[in-house]
Amino acid sequence: MNSSIVKQKFDTLKTFKVLKPEILKVAEDYVNASDDWKLLRVNPLKFATDHQIDDNDSVDFFVHAAKVGLFDFAYNLICPMCGGIVHSHHKLDEIEGKEFHCVSCNIIVPTLLDDQVEVAFQIHPSLQKNEIDPFIDITNYFRYFFSENFEKSNELRAWIQSTIKDYAKIQPDDSYEFEYDTKFGDLQGHLVQFVSIDRNSMCLFSVDPSLPHSNQSYLVDLMESGMKPNMVTIPAGHHRFTIHNRTRFKVGLNVLTPNPKEIERIANTFPTIRHSFLTAKMLLNNQSFRDLFRIQKLSPDLNLNVKSLTIMFTDLKGSTEMYDTAGDIFAYKLVQEHFSILTEIVRKFKGAIVKTMGDAIMATFSTPTEGLLAALEMMKRIDSMNLDWKKEGYEIGLKVGLNEGSALAVVNDERLDYFGQSVNIAARVQGLAKSGEVWLSETVWNATGPEELVKQHGYFYRKQKATLKGVGTPVPVFQLSRKKIKNLSRWKQIFKKSER
Repeated sequence: MNSSIVKQKFDTLKTFKVLKPEILKVAEDYVNASDDWKLLRVNPLKFATDHQIDDNDSVDFFVHAAKVGLFDFAYNLICPMCGGIVHSHHKLDEIEGKEFHCVSCNIIVPTLLDDQVEVAFQIHPSLQKNEIDPFIDITNYFRYFFSENFEKSNELRAWIQSTIKDYAKIQPDDSYEFEYDTKFGDLQGHLVQFVSIDRNSMCLFSVDPSLPHSNQSYLVDLMESGMKPNMVTIPAGHHRFTIHNRTRFKVGLNVLTPNPKEIERIANTFPTIRHSFLTAKMLLNNQSFRDLFRIQKLSPDLNLNVKSLTIMFTDLKGSTEMYDTAGDIFAYKLVQEHFSILTEIVRKFKGAIVKTMGDAIMATFSTPTEGLLAALEMMKRIDSMNLDWKKEGYEIGLKVGLNEGSALAVVNDERLDYFGQSVNIAARVQGLAKSGEVWLSETVWNATGPEELVKQHGYFYRKQKATLKGVGTPVPVFQLSRKKIKNLSRWKQIFKKSER
C-alpha cells in the first residue's frame, strides 16, 4: 500500500463538506489495515453495518473516494441463482444488452439495474497492486468469481462440491485432458460440463443411451467468443475430452457432472441468503454520484432497464406572481431557498434530483416509501420556510406527485435521464395537485401501505379515479391534503382538467 498517496487522497476527501470526519477516520483505518481480499470488492452497505454508520454516509464516502481515485467502481452482473459474477465493468455504459447468460447455471438473466447489477468498490491499482491469484486453486477461484453477497446453504454447497470432478488452470495455447466413463447407471439426461467462469463460456456433453456404445475423443476450442462446440450429444462409453485454450489469457476450468433438476430442488428447499448490496439503481439515485460524475462521459447509446423506480415531480404555486410583485431578486432568492430545501431532503431519503425545470424538479428514489417520506418532509419544511417569508407578505405553495414503475435509463441532453410511461404518469399525477397537496399513484399507495403514515403527518387522503393525458383508461389516484375534501364538485373539476 502506498501510504503517502493514501494520505493525500484522504486529505482531499476532507475538503468535501458532505463527508463527516468520523466516517473518513473509520475509512482510512480500514484501507490501511485491509488485505487484498478485503479491498477487492467493498460493499458500502456491509461496510456501514460493520462500522455502525449510516448507509447514506457510507455510499457518499465511496462515491467521493472513486472521484479522487482512491477506489474504482466495479459494476458486476450477478447471477441470482449462484451469485456468480458473469461480467464485471468499470463504467456503467460498458453494460450491454437486455440479458446475460450464466454458464454455471446455464440460465438467461435479465440485465436489471434493480437486482442484477452489483456496485462494489475496488482499491485503485495505483495505490496497491492486487496480488491475488484467482487461478491458484478452486477455493481462490470460487471466492474471486462469486459474489460474497450470496450465501449458499450448506446443503447446496455440498451438492455443488459433489458435482465437481476436477479443476484446472490452462495457460494460453495450452491444453487440458480429462477422461470420463459414462457406461454405468441410468444415463438418461446424464451431463458432463466444462465451465470457464472467468471467460463465461462452457461446453455441455449430453449422454444419449440410445446411441451405440462407443469410446470417443473430443476436442473443444476455448476461444475469445466461447467454447466451440458448446453442446454435443455423445453415446455411453469411455471418453477423452481435450480443452485447448486459444485465448491470450490464463483461464480456469471446472469439470462438472450437473443435475439441473436436483440442484433446483435443493436451492428451493434450502434457499440462498442474499445480503444487501448497493445496486446500480441505488447508485443512480445517489445525489453525490450525480453531482460528481459528469453524465456526458456516458455513451449516448446507454439504454438500461429499471424494473421499479419511484419518480417524483414537484412544482410551485405562486412563484410567477411573486416575480411580478416582489421583483426578480427577491423572488429568485425565495425559489433558490426552496430548491436548497428540496435537494437536502431528496439526499436524506436516498434519492437524486434528475433535473430542474423552471421552478419544478424531477427526482427519483429507490423505493416508494422513501419517495413518500421525502414528499411529506418537503411539505413540512416549506411550511416552516413560509412562516418567515409571510412576514414580508409572500409565500409559496408546493405541489408534489409520485408514481412507481419501470423506466428506461438513457442519456438525454448530456445527462442521465429516465423515459417511459411511468415517468409520464408521475408528471400527470403531479398536475392534479393544488398547493400543499401530495398526489400518489396506486402503485405508490399499495407499495407503502401509507394510511397510518399519512395520518401521523396530519394528512387526510381520498381515493378517486382520474383520466390522465396519454393514459387510455381512468387510473386510481390518491390525494393527500391537510384539509378534508367535502365538495365533490371540486374533484370533478380536477378530473375534467386532467383529461385535457
